[in-house]
Amino acid sequence: MPNITTGSHSPAVTLSIPFHTCNPNQTRLFAVLPGVPLSDALEAASCTLAAVISVVRGAAQEHDDETLFGAIFQIEAVKAIVDSAGLATRAENLEGGE
Repeated sequence: MPNITTGSHSPAVTLSIPFHTCNPNQTRLFAVLPGVPLSDALEAASCTLAAVISVVRGAAQEHDDETLFGAIFQIEAVKAIVDSAGLATRAENLEGGE
């Protein structure tokens, strides 16, 4: 597990991570911007995952699709990890990070 702070008084921030290939050469089109406070990035990720869960749950119920219900479980698991990391980041900041 990576350290969530960059120093004794500096909160952790995001690093640039490219994603979404857009051609056969696997060129990455988008990237997470570096320097965003980790707690803000985790909160945004959690909100995005909550929206994805809602959309996939609706599709699963509409089509009675067990594969989509399985996907819901996996997305919920990732959201729980993101939420847990966000809580840990806030706790670390309260204990002396900021």
